Amino acid sequence: MAPPPNPDVEIYLAVLKHLPDAVVVVDQAGHPLFSNPAATALLPGSIAGLGGHGHGTYQLLDSHDRPLTLPELPLQRVLAGQPFQHEELLLAVNASPHRRWVAVSGVPLQGLGEAAALITVRDISAMKQREANLLIQAFHDPLTGLPNRHLFMDRLSHALTRAQDASQGHRQGHPQDSMALLFIDLDRFKVINDTLGHPVGDALLVEVATRLQTQVGAEMTPARLGDDEFAVLVEDMATSFTAIDLAEQICAAIRQPFFLKQQEIYIEASIGIALGLSTYQSAEDWLRDADTAMYQMKDSPDQRWHVFDSSHQVQQDLRLQTEIDLRHALGRGELRLHYQPIVTLSTQEICGFEALVRWQHPTRGLLPPGEFIDIAETTGLIIPLGQWVLAEACRQMQAWTAAYPAMANFTISVNMSSRQFSQPSLVEKIQQILAETGFAANHLKIEITEGVLIKNSETIIGVLEQIKAMGIMLVVDDFGTGYSSLSYLHRFPFDCLKIDRCFIENADQDFEKLEILQSVVRLAWNLGLEVVAEGIETPRHYAQLKALRCELGQGYLFSRPLAPEAVEGMMTEKMAPLLKPTPAT
Repeated sequence: MAPPPNPDVEIYLAVLKHLPDAVVVVDQAGHPLFSNPAATALLPGSIAGLGGHGHGTYQLLDSHDRPLTLPELPLQRVLAGQPFQHEELLLAVNASPHRRWVAVSGVPLQGLGEAAALITVRDISAMKQREANLLIQAFHDPLTGLPNRHLFMDRLSHALTRAQDASQGHRQGHPQDSMALLFIDLDRFKVINDTLGHPVGDALLVEVATRLQTQVGAEMTPARLGDDEFAVLVEDMATSFTAIDLAEQICAAIRQPFFLKQQEIYIEASIGIALGLSTYQSAEDWLRDADTAMYQMKDSPDQRWHVFDSSHQVQQDLRLQTEIDLRHALGRGELRLHYQPIVTLSTQEICGFEALVRWQHPTRGLLPPGEFIDIAETTGLIIPLGQWVLAEACRQMQAWTAAYPAMANFTISVNMSSRQFSQPSLVEKIQQILAETGFAANHLKIEITEGVLIKNSETIIGVLEQIKAMGIMLVVDDFGTGYSSLSYLHRFPFDCLKIDRCFIENADQDFEKLEILQSVVRLAWNLGLEVVAEGIETPRHYAQLKALRCELGQGYLFSRPLAPEAVEGMMTEKMAPLLKPTPAT
Protein backbone atom coordinates (compact mmCIF):
# COMPACT_ATOMS: atom_id res chain seq x y z
CA MET A 1 0.00 0.00 0.00
CA ALA A 2 1.43 3.37 -1.04
CA PRO A 3 2.19 5.85 1.75
CA PRO A 4 -0.22 8.77 2.07
CA PRO A 5 0.87 11.95 0.23
CA ASN A 6 2.79 14.47 2.29
CA PRO A 7 1.27 17.95 1.77
CA ASP A 8 4.53 19.71 2.74
CA VAL A 9 6.49 17.78 0.12
CA GLU A 10 3.86 18.54 -2.51
CA ILE A 11 4.11 22.26 -1.72
CA TYR A 12 7.89 22.19 -1.97
CA LEU A 13 7.75 20.36 -5.29
CA ALA A 14 5.21 22.83 -6.64
CA VAL A 15 7.44 25.74 -5.64
CA LEU A 16 10.50 24.16 -7.25
CA LYS A 17 8.50 23.42 -10.37
CA HIS A 18 7.61 27.08 -10.85
CA LEU A 19 10.95 28.51 -9.67
CA PRO A 20 12.71 30.35 -12.57
CA ASP A 21 16.15 29.32 -11.29
CA ALA A 22 17.53 25.93 -12.28
CA VAL A 23 17.78 23.62 -9.22
CA VAL A 24 19.75 20.35 -9.25
CA VAL A 25 20.29 17.89 -6.35
CA VAL A 26 22.89 15.10 -6.65
CA ASP A 27 24.17 12.25 -4.51
CA GLN A 28 27.73 11.77 -3.28
CA ALA A 29 28.73 10.11 -6.54
CA GLY A 30 27.44 13.04 -8.58
CA HIS A 31 24.35 11.28 -9.91
CA PRO A 32 21.24 13.44 -10.24
CA LEU A 33 18.46 12.90 -7.68
CA PHE A 34 16.28 15.82 -8.65
CA SER A 35 16.12 18.67 -11.19
CA ASN A 36 13.26 21.11 -11.75
CA PRO A 37 11.81 22.10 -15.15
CA ALA A 38 13.96 25.27 -15.22
CA ALA A 39 17.06 23.07 -15.02
CA THR A 40 15.87 20.98 -17.95
CA ALA A 41 15.29 24.13 -20.02
CA LEU A 42 18.46 26.00 -19.04
CA LEU A 43 20.86 23.03 -18.87
CA PRO A 44 20.32 20.78 -21.91
CA GLY A 45 21.65 17.33 -21.16
CA SER A 46 20.96 17.53 -17.43
CA ILE A 47 23.90 18.01 -15.09
CA ALA A 48 26.80 16.76 -17.24
CA GLY A 49 28.05 20.26 -17.95
CA LEU A 50 28.11 21.05 -14.23
CA GLY A 51 30.69 18.34 -13.68
CA GLY A 52 28.58 15.21 -13.51
CA HIS A 53 28.83 11.93 -15.39
CA GLY A 54 28.85 11.76 -19.16
CA HIS A 55 29.33 14.44 -21.78
CA GLY A 56 27.01 17.41 -21.63
CA THR A 57 25.60 19.31 -24.56
CA TYR A 58 26.90 22.56 -23.02
CA GLN A 59 29.99 23.81 -21.21
CA LEU A 60 30.78 26.53 -18.68
CA LEU A 61 33.36 29.21 -19.45
CA ASP A 62 35.04 31.82 -17.28
CA SER A 63 34.87 35.56 -18.03
CA HIS A 64 37.78 35.19 -20.48
CA ASP A 65 35.91 32.56 -22.57
CA ARG A 66 38.10 29.75 -21.24
CA PRO A 67 36.38 26.41 -20.49
CA LEU A 68 36.48 25.44 -16.82
CA THR A 69 38.73 22.52 -15.93
CA LEU A 70 37.24 19.50 -14.16
CA PRO A 71 38.20 20.61 -10.61
CA GLU A 72 36.74 24.07 -11.37
CA LEU A 73 33.31 22.74 -12.37
CA PRO A 74 30.54 23.61 -9.90
CA LEU A 75 29.53 20.06 -9.02
CA GLN A 76 33.09 18.87 -8.41
CA ARG A 77 33.80 21.83 -6.15
CA VAL A 78 30.74 21.28 -3.97
CA LEU A 79 31.37 17.54 -3.65
CA ALA A 80 34.93 18.43 -2.61
CA GLY A 81 33.53 20.55 0.23
CA GLN A 82 33.97 23.97 -1.41
CA PRO A 83 30.66 25.87 -1.33
CA PHE A 84 30.31 29.08 -3.35
CA GLN A 85 27.65 31.68 -4.15
CA HIS A 86 26.63 33.67 -7.22
CA GLU A 87 29.70 33.08 -9.39
CA GLU A 88 29.18 34.64 -12.81
CA LEU A 89 30.01 32.27 -15.69
CA LEU A 90 29.25 31.92 -19.38
CA LEU A 91 27.07 29.00 -20.48
CA ALA A 92 27.81 27.89 -24.06
CA VAL A 93 25.57 25.31 -25.72
CA ASN A 94 27.41 23.09 -28.19
CA ALA A 95 26.88 23.96 -31.86
CA SER A 96 25.12 27.20 -30.90
CA PRO A 97 26.62 30.69 -31.34
CA HIS A 98 24.56 32.03 -28.45
CA ARG A 99 25.93 32.26 -24.94
CA ARG A 100 24.24 33.10 -21.67
CA TRP A 101 25.55 34.69 -18.52
CA VAL A 102 24.60 32.63 -15.48
CA ALA A 103 25.12 33.03 -11.73
CA VAL A 104 25.91 29.64 -10.18
CA SER A 105 25.72 28.72 -6.47
CA GLY A 106 26.54 25.43 -4.79
CA VAL A 107 26.22 24.13 -1.23
CA PRO A 108 26.66 20.66 0.30
CA LEU A 109 23.63 18.96 1.88
CA GLN A 110 23.91 17.02 5.11
CA GLY A 111 21.41 14.87 6.93
CA LEU A 112 19.09 14.47 3.93
CA GLY A 113 19.64 10.84 3.04
CA GLU A 114 21.27 10.31 -0.34
CA ALA A 115 21.25 14.04 -1.22
CA ALA A 116 24.82 15.38 -1.07
CA ALA A 117 24.89 18.69 -2.99
CA LEU A 118 22.57 21.42 -4.24
CA ILE A 119 23.38 23.48 -7.34
CA THR A 120 21.33 26.49 -8.45
CA VAL A 121 21.80 28.33 -11.75
CA ARG A 122 20.22 31.70 -12.58
CA ASP A 123 20.15 33.25 -16.06
CA ILE A 124 21.53 36.81 -15.66
CA SER A 125 22.04 37.56 -19.36
CA ALA A 126 19.53 40.43 -19.37
CA MET A 127 21.18 42.10 -16.39
CA LYS A 128 24.66 41.78 -17.94
CA GLN A 129 23.37 43.22 -21.19
CA ARG A 130 21.86 46.20 -19.36
CA GLU A 131 25.14 46.85 -17.58
CA ALA A 132 27.05 46.62 -20.87
CA ASN A 133 24.59 49.00 -22.53
CA LEU A 134 24.94 51.51 -19.70
CA LEU A 135 28.71 51.49 -19.96
CA ILE A 136 28.54 51.90 -23.73
CA GLN A 137 26.15 54.83 -23.32
CA ALA A 138 28.64 56.51 -21.02
CA PHE A 139 31.01 56.89 -23.97
CA HIS A 140 28.56 58.23 -26.52
CA ASP A 141 27.02 61.67 -26.78
CA PRO A 142 23.35 61.29 -25.76
CA LEU A 143 22.18 63.98 -28.19
CA THR A 144 23.88 62.93 -31.44
CA GLY A 145 24.83 59.32 -30.72
CA LEU A 146 28.42 60.00 -31.78
CA PRO A 147 31.40 58.91 -29.63
CA ASN A 148 32.03 61.47 -26.90
CA ARG A 149 35.33 63.04 -25.86
CA HIS A 150 36.33 60.19 -23.52
CA LEU A 151 35.82 57.47 -26.12
CA PHE A 152 37.39 59.59 -28.86
CA MET A 153 40.53 60.19 -26.80
CA ASP A 154 40.73 56.45 -26.19
CA ARG A 155 40.49 55.84 -29.95
CA LEU A 156 43.21 58.44 -30.59
CA SER A 157 45.52 56.77 -28.08
CA HIS A 158 44.98 53.35 -29.65
CA ALA A 159 45.51 54.78 -33.15
CA LEU A 160 48.80 56.40 -32.10
CA THR A 161 50.00 53.17 -30.50
CA ARG A 162 49.16 51.10 -33.59
CA ALA A 163 50.71 53.63 -35.95
CA GLN A 164 53.90 53.98 -33.91
CA ASP A 165 54.28 50.20 -33.73
CA ALA A 166 53.82 49.98 -37.49
CA SER A 167 56.32 52.80 -38.01
CA GLN A 168 58.95 51.02 -35.91
CA GLY A 169 58.42 47.84 -37.89
CA HIS A 170 58.72 49.62 -41.26
CA ARG A 171 61.04 52.56 -40.69
CA GLN A 172 62.08 52.71 -44.33
CA GLY A 173 59.45 54.32 -46.52
CA HIS A 174 56.70 54.42 -43.91
CA PRO A 175 54.48 57.48 -44.52
CA GLN A 176 54.70 59.92 -41.65
CA ASP A 177 51.33 61.54 -42.37
CA SER A 178 49.16 58.43 -42.78
CA MET A 179 46.73 59.73 -40.14
CA ALA A 180 45.01 63.03 -39.54
CA LEU A 181 42.86 64.65 -36.89
CA LEU A 182 40.19 67.18 -37.86
CA PHE A 183 38.89 69.58 -35.19
CA ILE A 184 35.56 71.11 -36.25
CA ASP A 185 33.96 74.20 -34.71
CA LEU A 186 30.58 75.62 -35.77
CA ASP A 187 30.69 79.38 -36.37
CA ARG A 188 27.86 81.50 -34.89
CA PHE A 189 26.29 78.50 -33.14
CA LYS A 190 25.98 80.39 -29.84
CA VAL A 191 24.09 83.20 -31.57
CA ILE A 192 21.65 80.73 -33.13
CA ASN A 193 21.25 78.81 -29.87
CA ASP A 194 20.59 81.97 -27.83
CA THR A 195 18.31 83.55 -30.42
CA LEU A 196 16.16 80.61 -31.54
CA GLY A 197 16.34 78.58 -28.33
CA HIS A 198 18.02 75.40 -27.13
CA PRO A 199 15.57 73.01 -28.86
CA VAL A 200 16.57 74.49 -32.23
CA GLY A 201 20.23 74.43 -31.22
CA ASP A 202 19.99 70.76 -30.25
CA ALA A 203 18.20 69.91 -33.50
CA LEU A 204 20.93 71.72 -35.42
CA LEU A 205 23.66 69.70 -33.66
CA VAL A 206 21.84 66.46 -34.47
CA GLU A 207 21.60 67.42 -38.14
CA VAL A 208 25.26 68.45 -38.25
CA ALA A 209 26.20 65.05 -36.80
CA THR A 210 24.09 63.33 -39.47
CA ARG A 211 25.76 65.28 -42.26
CA LEU A 212 29.16 64.59 -40.75
CA GLN A 213 28.50 60.85 -40.73
CA THR A 214 27.54 60.93 -44.43
CA GLN A 215 30.97 62.38 -45.28
CA VAL A 216 33.22 60.01 -43.34
CA GLY A 217 34.36 56.58 -44.49
CA ALA A 218 34.75 53.29 -42.67
CA GLU A 219 38.36 54.11 -41.73
CA MET A 220 37.27 57.34 -40.00
CA THR A 221 35.89 58.00 -36.51
CA PRO A 222 33.62 61.04 -36.00
CA ALA A 223 32.89 62.38 -32.49
CA ARG A 224 31.22 65.20 -30.63
CA LEU A 225 33.69 66.67 -28.15
CA GLY A 226 31.20 69.00 -26.47
CA ASP A 227 28.98 72.02 -27.19
CA ASP A 228 29.46 72.84 -30.89
CA GLU A 229 32.81 71.06 -31.27
CA PHE A 230 33.20 67.92 -33.36
CA ALA A 231 36.21 65.91 -34.50
CA VAL A 232 37.13 63.22 -37.02
CA LEU A 233 40.01 60.74 -36.81
CA VAL A 234 41.24 59.65 -40.25
CA GLU A 235 43.45 56.57 -40.44
CA ASP A 236 45.28 54.85 -43.29
CA MET A 237 45.34 57.89 -45.59
CA ALA A 238 46.99 57.59 -48.97
CA THR A 239 48.26 61.19 -48.84
CA SER A 240 47.71 64.31 -46.72
CA PHE A 241 45.33 65.57 -49.41
CA THR A 242 42.81 62.96 -48.18
CA ALA A 243 42.32 65.00 -44.99
CA ILE A 244 42.14 68.28 -46.90
CA ASP A 245 39.55 66.88 -49.33
CA LEU A 246 37.50 65.61 -46.38
CA ALA A 247 37.66 69.03 -44.70
CA GLU A 248 36.35 70.71 -47.85
CA GLN A 249 33.55 68.13 -48.18
CA ILE A 250 32.50 68.66 -44.54
CA CYS A 251 32.53 72.44 -44.96
CA ALA A 252 30.41 72.17 -48.11
CA ALA A 253 27.91 69.83 -46.42
CA ILE A 254 27.48 72.07 -43.37
CA ARG A 255 27.22 75.17 -45.55
CA GLN A 256 23.97 73.87 -47.05
CA PRO A 257 20.84 75.39 -45.40
CA PHE A 258 19.19 73.67 -42.43
CA PHE A 259 15.40 73.65 -42.16
CA LEU A 260 14.54 73.31 -38.47
CA LYS A 261 11.34 74.22 -36.61
CA GLN A 262 10.10 76.14 -39.65
CA GLN A 263 13.35 78.11 -39.69
CA GLU A 264 15.92 78.31 -42.48
CA ILE A 265 19.36 78.36 -40.83
CA TYR A 266 22.80 78.90 -42.30
CA ILE A 267 25.99 78.02 -40.50
CA GLU A 268 29.67 77.56 -41.35
CA ALA A 269 32.35 75.23 -40.02
CA SER A 270 35.96 76.04 -39.16
CA ILE A 271 38.30 73.04 -39.32
CA GLY A 272 41.79 72.60 -37.92
CA ILE A 273 43.87 69.71 -39.27
CA ALA A 274 46.80 68.06 -37.49
CA LEU A 275 48.68 65.62 -39.74
CA GLY A 276 51.20 62.93 -38.98
CA LEU A 277 52.05 60.51 -36.23
CA SER A 278 55.80 60.68 -35.67
CA THR A 279 55.73 63.86 -33.60
CA TYR A 280 52.98 62.85 -31.18
CA GLN A 281 53.38 60.89 -27.97
CA SER A 282 49.90 61.51 -26.59
CA ALA A 283 46.35 61.98 -27.83
CA GLU A 284 46.10 65.22 -25.85
CA ASP A 285 48.99 66.78 -27.80
CA TRP A 286 47.47 65.72 -31.10
CA LEU A 287 44.05 67.15 -30.29
CA ARG A 288 45.64 70.35 -28.96
CA ASP A 289 47.46 70.97 -32.23
CA ALA A 290 44.30 70.38 -34.29
CA ASP A 291 42.47 72.83 -32.01
CA THR A 292 45.30 75.35 -32.40
CA ALA A 293 45.16 74.99 -36.19
CA MET A 294 41.43 75.74 -36.11
CA TYR A 295 42.01 78.98 -34.19
CA GLN A 296 44.86 79.93 -36.54
CA MET A 297 42.39 79.58 -39.41
CA LYS A 298 39.87 81.96 -37.79
CA ASP A 299 42.33 84.81 -38.45
CA SER A 300 41.75 84.25 -42.19
CA PRO A 301 38.01 84.80 -42.88
CA ASP A 302 38.22 83.49 -46.46
CA GLN A 303 39.68 80.13 -45.36
CA ARG A 304 37.57 77.32 -43.87
CA TRP A 305 40.35 74.91 -42.93
CA HIS A 306 43.97 75.15 -41.81
CA VAL A 307 46.76 72.59 -41.35
CA PHE A 308 48.76 72.91 -38.15
CA ASP A 309 52.24 74.31 -38.64
CA SER A 310 54.42 74.02 -35.55
CA SER A 311 57.02 76.43 -36.94
CA HIS A 312 54.49 79.26 -36.64
CA GLN A 313 53.09 78.25 -33.28
CA VAL A 314 53.98 80.47 -30.36
CA GLN A 315 52.76 77.79 -27.99
CA GLN A 316 55.54 75.54 -29.15
CA ASP A 317 58.09 78.13 -28.04
CA LEU A 318 56.47 78.28 -24.62
CA ARG A 319 56.50 74.50 -24.47
CA LEU A 320 60.20 74.40 -25.27
CA GLN A 321 60.99 77.03 -22.65
CA THR A 322 58.88 75.12 -20.13
CA GLU A 323 60.91 71.99 -20.84
CA ILE A 324 64.16 73.87 -20.29
CA ASP A 325 62.90 75.38 -17.03
CA LEU A 326 61.56 72.03 -15.84
CA ARG A 327 64.99 70.46 -16.23
CA HIS A 328 66.30 72.97 -13.68
CA ALA A 329 63.26 72.86 -11.39
CA LEU A 330 64.24 69.62 -9.67
CA GLY A 331 67.73 70.83 -8.82
CA ARG A 332 66.47 74.21 -7.64
CA GLY A 333 63.83 72.76 -5.32
CA GLU A 334 60.94 74.45 -7.15
CA LEU A 335 58.55 71.48 -7.02
CA ARG A 336 55.87 71.32 -4.33
CA LEU A 337 53.37 68.72 -3.17
CA HIS A 338 49.80 69.54 -2.23
CA TYR A 339 47.63 66.99 -0.48
CA GLN A 340 43.93 66.42 -1.18
CA PRO A 341 42.11 64.61 1.63
CA ILE A 342 40.41 61.28 0.94
CA VAL A 343 37.49 60.67 3.29
CA THR A 344 35.42 57.73 4.46
CA LEU A 345 32.00 58.63 3.06
CA SER A 346 30.04 56.97 5.87
CA THR A 347 31.68 59.20 8.52
CA GLN A 348 33.26 62.06 6.49
CA GLU A 349 36.46 61.41 8.45
CA ILE A 350 39.79 61.80 6.63
CA CYS A 351 41.56 58.48 6.09
CA GLY A 352 44.34 59.56 3.74
CA PHE A 353 45.58 61.96 1.07
CA GLU A 354 46.43 62.03 -2.61
CA ALA A 355 49.77 63.71 -3.34
CA LEU A 356 49.49 66.21 -6.21
CA VAL A 357 52.55 67.93 -7.64
CA ARG A 358 52.82 71.68 -8.25
CA TRP A 359 55.63 73.77 -9.70
CA GLN A 360 56.61 77.06 -8.06
CA HIS A 361 57.92 78.65 -11.25
CA PRO A 362 60.21 81.63 -10.63
CA THR A 363 58.34 83.92 -13.06
CA ARG A 364 54.99 82.25 -13.82
CA GLY A 365 53.93 81.48 -10.25
CA LEU A 366 52.47 78.23 -8.93
CA LEU A 367 51.75 76.00 -11.93
CA PRO A 368 49.25 73.10 -11.87
CA PRO A 369 50.34 69.73 -13.31
CA GLY A 370 48.45 70.36 -16.55
CA GLU A 371 51.09 72.99 -17.41
CA PHE A 372 54.05 70.64 -17.31
CA ILE A 373 53.23 66.93 -16.79
CA ASP A 374 52.72 66.28 -20.53
CA ILE A 375 56.11 67.85 -21.23
CA ALA A 376 57.69 65.75 -18.48
CA GLU A 377 56.14 62.61 -20.04
CA THR A 378 57.33 63.45 -23.54
CA THR A 379 60.89 64.31 -22.52
CA GLY A 380 61.37 61.53 -19.97
CA LEU A 381 61.66 64.05 -17.11
CA ILE A 382 58.68 62.28 -15.55
CA ILE A 383 61.07 59.62 -14.23
CA PRO A 384 63.13 61.86 -11.89
CA LEU A 385 60.06 63.98 -11.19
CA GLY A 386 57.99 60.93 -10.24
CA GLN A 387 60.79 59.61 -8.03
CA TRP A 388 60.92 62.95 -6.20
CA VAL A 389 57.13 62.95 -5.73
CA LEU A 390 57.15 59.46 -4.22
CA ALA A 391 60.08 60.22 -1.91
CA GLU A 392 58.67 63.55 -0.74
CA ALA A 393 55.19 62.11 -0.14
CA CYS A 394 56.60 59.25 1.96
CA ARG A 395 58.94 61.58 3.86
CA GLN A 396 56.14 64.04 4.63
CA MET A 397 53.67 61.35 5.69
CA GLN A 398 56.25 59.73 7.96
CA ALA A 399 56.89 63.11 9.63
CA TRP A 400 53.17 63.73 10.07
CA THR A 401 52.61 60.24 11.43
CA ALA A 402 55.20 60.93 14.15
CA ALA A 403 53.80 64.38 14.95
CA TYR A 404 50.07 63.66 14.82
CA PRO A 405 48.83 60.38 16.33
CA ALA A 406 45.48 60.82 14.55
CA MET A 407 47.29 60.23 11.24
CA ALA A 408 48.81 56.90 12.30
CA ASN A 409 46.59 54.89 9.92
CA PHE A 410 46.36 57.44 7.10
CA THR A 411 47.36 56.37 3.59
CA ILE A 412 49.04 58.40 0.86
CA SER A 413 48.20 57.91 -2.83
CA VAL A 414 50.84 58.66 -5.47
CA ASN A 415 50.31 58.58 -9.25
CA MET A 416 52.70 56.72 -11.56
CA SER A 417 52.88 57.07 -15.34
CA SER A 418 53.67 54.58 -18.08
CA ARG A 419 57.15 56.07 -18.54
CA GLN A 420 57.96 55.35 -14.89
CA PHE A 421 57.03 51.70 -15.39
CA SER A 422 59.55 51.50 -18.22
CA GLN A 423 62.38 51.78 -15.67
CA PRO A 424 64.10 48.42 -15.12
CA SER A 425 64.90 49.36 -11.51
CA LEU A 426 61.51 50.77 -10.46
CA VAL A 427 60.87 48.20 -7.72
CA GLU A 428 64.34 48.68 -6.22
CA LYS A 429 63.88 52.47 -6.19
CA ILE A 430 60.55 52.14 -4.37
CA GLN A 431 62.15 49.84 -1.81
CA GLN A 432 64.99 52.33 -1.32
CA ILE A 433 62.59 55.23 -0.77
CA LEU A 434 60.59 53.29 1.83
CA ALA A 435 63.79 52.27 3.62
CA GLU A 436 65.20 55.81 3.66
CA THR A 437 61.98 57.49 4.83
CA GLY A 438 60.85 54.73 7.20
CA PHE A 439 57.31 54.98 5.83
CA ALA A 440 55.20 51.81 6.10
CA ALA A 441 54.57 50.12 2.74
CA ASN A 442 51.01 49.15 3.69
CA HIS A 443 50.10 52.84 4.02
CA LEU A 444 51.22 53.63 0.47
CA LYS A 445 48.88 53.49 -2.53
CA ILE A 446 50.18 53.68 -6.09
CA GLU A 447 47.63 54.91 -8.65
CA ILE A 448 47.86 53.73 -12.26
CA THR A 449 45.62 54.84 -15.13
CA GLU A 450 43.94 52.36 -17.43
CA GLY A 451 46.07 53.75 -20.27
CA VAL A 452 49.18 52.40 -18.56
CA LEU A 453 47.62 48.94 -18.47
CA ILE A 454 46.68 49.04 -22.14
CA LYS A 455 50.15 50.13 -23.27
CA ASN A 456 52.08 47.76 -20.99
CA SER A 457 49.69 44.85 -20.53
CA GLU A 458 52.28 42.13 -21.06
CA THR A 459 55.27 43.68 -19.31
CA ILE A 460 53.69 45.35 -16.31
CA ILE A 461 52.13 42.32 -14.57
CA GLY A 462 55.39 41.13 -13.02
CA VAL A 463 56.27 44.63 -11.80
CA LEU A 464 52.84 45.10 -10.20
CA GLU A 465 53.06 41.73 -8.49
CA GLN A 466 56.45 42.68 -7.00
CA ILE A 467 55.07 45.99 -5.77
CA LYS A 468 52.01 44.25 -4.31
CA ALA A 469 54.28 41.72 -2.55
CA MET A 470 55.90 44.62 -0.68
CA GLY A 471 52.53 45.40 0.93
CA ILE A 472 51.82 48.45 -1.23
CA MET A 473 48.22 48.88 -2.39
CA LEU A 474 47.47 49.31 -6.11
CA VAL A 475 44.72 51.59 -7.43
CA VAL A 476 43.20 51.88 -10.93
CA ASP A 477 42.96 55.65 -11.46
CA ASP A 478 40.31 57.32 -13.68
CA PHE A 479 38.44 54.01 -13.93
CA GLY A 480 35.96 53.89 -16.82
CA THR A 481 37.79 56.19 -19.25
CA GLY A 482 39.31 53.18 -21.05
CA TYR A 483 36.19 51.03 -21.49
CA SER A 484 38.01 48.60 -23.78
CA SER A 485 40.30 47.61 -20.91
CA LEU A 486 37.70 46.49 -18.37
CA SER A 487 38.76 42.85 -18.82
CA TYR A 488 42.22 43.74 -17.56
CA LEU A 489 40.90 43.92 -14.00
CA HIS A 490 40.99 40.13 -13.78
CA ARG A 491 44.66 40.04 -14.75
CA PHE A 492 46.17 42.63 -12.41
CA PRO A 493 46.49 42.53 -8.59
CA PHE A 494 44.56 45.71 -7.78
CA ASP A 495 43.10 46.67 -4.41
CA CYS A 496 40.97 49.65 -5.36
CA LEU A 497 39.12 51.39 -8.21
CA LYS A 498 39.03 55.18 -8.43
CA ILE A 499 35.95 56.25 -10.40
CA ASP A 500 36.69 59.03 -12.89
CA ARG A 501 35.05 62.37 -12.19
CA CYS A 502 33.20 62.27 -15.53
CA PHE A 503 30.82 59.70 -13.99
CA ILE A 504 30.24 61.92 -10.93
CA GLU A 505 29.50 65.14 -12.83
CA ASN A 506 25.75 65.66 -13.23
CA ALA A 507 25.04 62.24 -11.77
CA ASP A 508 22.45 63.94 -9.58
CA GLN A 509 20.59 64.93 -12.77
CA ASP A 510 21.45 62.06 -15.11
CA PHE A 511 19.79 58.74 -14.23
CA GLU A 512 21.96 56.78 -16.67
CA LYS A 513 25.15 58.03 -15.02
CA LEU A 514 23.73 57.06 -11.66
CA GLU A 515 23.08 53.53 -12.93
CA ILE A 516 26.63 53.37 -14.29
CA LEU A 517 27.97 54.36 -10.87
CA GLN A 518 25.91 51.59 -9.30
CA SER A 519 27.25 49.08 -11.83
CA VAL A 520 30.86 50.10 -11.18
CA VAL A 521 30.41 49.84 -7.40
CA ARG A 522 28.81 46.40 -7.83
CA LEU A 523 31.67 45.35 -10.12
CA ALA A 524 34.18 46.39 -7.45
CA TRP A 525 32.29 44.42 -4.79
CA ASN A 526 32.34 41.31 -6.99
CA LEU A 527 36.10 41.67 -7.41
CA GLY A 528 36.69 42.41 -3.72
CA LEU A 529 38.01 45.94 -4.40
CA GLU A 530 37.62 49.25 -2.59
CA VAL A 531 35.98 52.12 -4.45
CA VAL A 532 37.07 55.78 -4.37
CA ALA A 533 34.96 58.42 -6.11
CA GLU A 534 36.77 61.59 -7.15
CA GLY A 535 35.27 64.92 -8.15
CA ILE A 536 32.63 65.04 -5.37
CA GLU A 537 31.56 68.67 -5.43
CA THR A 538 27.96 68.90 -4.20
CA PRO A 539 25.95 67.51 -1.28
CA ARG A 540 23.80 65.60 -3.80
CA HIS A 541 26.92 63.88 -5.21
CA TYR A 542 27.84 62.89 -1.68
CA ALA A 543 24.36 61.68 -0.74
CA GLN A 544 24.02 59.52 -3.85
CA LEU A 545 27.46 57.96 -3.53
CA LYS A 546 26.83 57.25 0.13
CA ALA A 547 23.49 55.63 -0.78
CA LEU A 548 25.32 53.47 -3.34
CA ARG A 549 27.63 52.36 -0.50
CA CYS A 550 30.72 53.78 -2.17
CA GLU A 551 33.38 53.57 0.52
CA LEU A 552 35.77 56.48 -0.09
CA GLY A 553 35.73 59.82 -1.86
CA GLN A 554 37.54 63.07 -2.53
CA GLY A 555 36.58 66.38 -4.07
CA TYR A 556 36.05 70.07 -3.46
CA LEU A 557 33.00 69.35 -1.30
CA PHE A 558 35.42 68.11 1.35
CA SER A 559 38.61 69.98 0.51
CA ARG A 560 40.77 71.31 -2.28
CA PRO A 561 44.39 70.11 -2.41
CA LEU A 562 46.18 71.64 0.57
CA ALA A 563 49.72 72.90 1.04
CA PRO A 564 51.61 71.05 3.82
CA GLU A 565 51.21 73.93 6.28
CA ALA A 566 47.46 73.91 5.72
CA VAL A 567 47.34 70.18 6.47
CA GLU A 568 49.33 70.75 9.65
CA GLY A 569 47.00 73.55 10.70
CA MET A 570 44.02 71.31 10.15
CA MET A 571 45.53 68.48 12.18
CA THR A 572 46.61 70.83 15.00
CA GLU A 573 43.05 72.16 15.22
CA LYS A 574 41.73 68.61 15.28
CA MET A 575 44.04 67.78 18.21
CA ALA A 576 43.43 71.05 20.08
CA PRO A 577 41.15 69.57 22.78
CA LEU A 578 43.84 66.98 23.55
CA LEU A 579 46.50 69.68 23.98
CA LYS A 580 44.63 71.85 26.50
CA PRO A 581 46.18 71.72 30.01
CA THR A 582 44.21 69.95 32.69
CA PRO A 583 42.83 72.53 35.19
CA ALA A 584 44.28 72.38 38.71
CA THR A 585 42.09 70.87 41.39
